[in-house]
Amino acid sequence: MKQYDQIYGCLAGLALGDSLGGPTEFLSPQQIRSEYGRVNRFIRAPSWHPHHVLRPGQVTDDTGQALAVARAIHDDGQLTAEDVARELLAWVEQAGNVLPVILGPSTRQALDRLRRGESPRLTGQKGLTNGATYRVTAVGLVNYDQPDKLVEQVVEACLPTHGTTVAISGAAALACAVAKAVSGSASLHDILDAAKTGAAEGRKHGAWAWGTPLDGRIELAVKLATESASPEAALTALYNYVGVDMLVAESVATAFGLVALADGDPMKAIFYGVNIGGDTDTIAALAGAICGAWQGIEAIDPRMLAKVEQVNHLDLAAQAARLEGIIRQRSKADVE
Repeated sequence: MKQYDQIYGCLAGLALGDSLGGPTEFLSPQQIRSEYGRVNRFIRAPSWHPHHVLRPGQVTDDTGQALAVARAIHDDGQLTAEDVARELLAWVEQAGNVLPVILGPSTRQALDRLRRGESPRLTGQKGLTNGATYRVTAVGLVNYDQPDKLVEQVVEACLPTHGTTVAISGAAALACAVAKAVSGSASLHDILDAAKTGAAEGRKHGAWAWGTPLDGRIELAVKLATESASPEAALTALYNYVGVDMLVAESVATAFGLVALADGDPMKAIFYGVNIGGDTDTIAALAGAICGAWQGIEAIDPRMLAKVEQVNHLDLAAQAARLEGIIRQRSKADVE
């Protein structure tokens, strides 16, 4: 499989999971079933839901911030906290009237501090949620073959809003999983192991904050997913015993459980995430990104992807081509 196809599949899986999961975010599994049945299509959130202002297929801050960080990466593959802060502030200016209902609490507070001129290396020292995890997707892609540099660049991407040990642990888990997925010869077991290694390594960086160790929670999530009697039983077990809140040890770990439950199939993983309840847009986006990176763009529903790109005026193929170009140019420079 061409690496471009995997990069494109990763970005597409993230955006598709985000857009499908936005309307069901904050709902319980019972509420989702009562309102919609099983969600496997684009829907609008109920009129009483804060996301009812989003159109069917519209993405949230998960995709917006992930693409902002992708834009922050220079042509030589480098990025800094200052670059990330600049692109996040630019994204905020373009987000429009939906921003108040899609922006997470840690990011909102940090962006306010950035606007006041505070250093992006300090503004994220209270960020404890999963907001940095989806954001580092492109960092994992570009640095897939540079393990020594990967976590260093993850830290730079996290600092402006989520510069804590617990948040960086989640981001490093995702970036390492994505990096392993596009490496060319990884098994699903390899990808999940890379996530646990990344979680442990990421925890060594940032301002210390208490959080349940993510590597252990990923192991628990995968165990529940693979040992349950059925997908429905697995989803119930993940909801009850790992959790679906925006806390890293809940939503991020559960996303990896869904990757295992779906056996790496991005569309299955996305639909599991959309219907599991809680922080559904992020859970589905993370699971979709990891599986999309492993299986490539051919495993993503083309009609659904076209809808997301049309509604949000996205060109994910062009984004993927740019990221692949950065990798190719860096590899060429290394040879020379």
